[in-house]
Amino acid sequence: MKKTGFSILLLCIFSSAAFAQLGISKGLIGGLNMASLSGADVSSDAKGVTGYAAGLYLEINIPGPFSIEPEALYSMKGSKIAIGNNTFTDNYAYVDIPVLLKYFLPIPVVRTYLYAGPSYSILLSAKRKTEGSTVTNSEVDVKNAIAGNDLGAVVGLGIGFSGLRVDARYNLGLSTIDKNGTYKMFNRVAAVYVGIGF
Repeated sequence: MKKTGFSILLLCIFSSAAFAQLGISKGLIGGLNMASLSGADVSSDAKGVTGYAAGLYLEINIPGPFSIEPEALYSMKGSKIAIGNNTFTDNYAYVDIPVLLKYFLPIPVVRTYLYAGPSYSILLSAKRKTEGSTVTNSEVDVKNAIAGNDLGAVVGLGIGFSGLRVDARYNLGLSTIDKNGTYKMFNRVAAVYVGIGF
């Protein structure tokens, strides 16, 4: 079911040139994720990790200074913590599907906009890497301990020049990533993306 929904979204994004007549544009988007975890059960010693995100967007113009933009992104998240002489790094890979309402500010020359909306994420993989003086570098699969999906909220701003755009956003996880719901741990991602229309 999850794969079917993702395939339909990709099909919509790649469909015919009739989009242009409907005031619909599409393109590639991607960039840098600065991810971390927060919550009552996350150690204060936990640090963030840097990853990337890449995918597709579809922008649908609606009346007024607004548009709606669904996206499909491969997105890296996680955190790391040092305990004694060892460092444990959790790397999570998701498909993020945000649906954003964009508001265009009345600023000449460049398209300047604010946006917000919900995001649904599907977990693809979750691995924990251990490095340190007392342990040989190793990586184990921890996907069975992580919730298969994540709900979040996205807020951000951006500027556009013709077919090029630059966005800065924050993705706030609203559901704990602990599969059993026992521990309160939430994804947090600050990101900078560049988009190219086609």
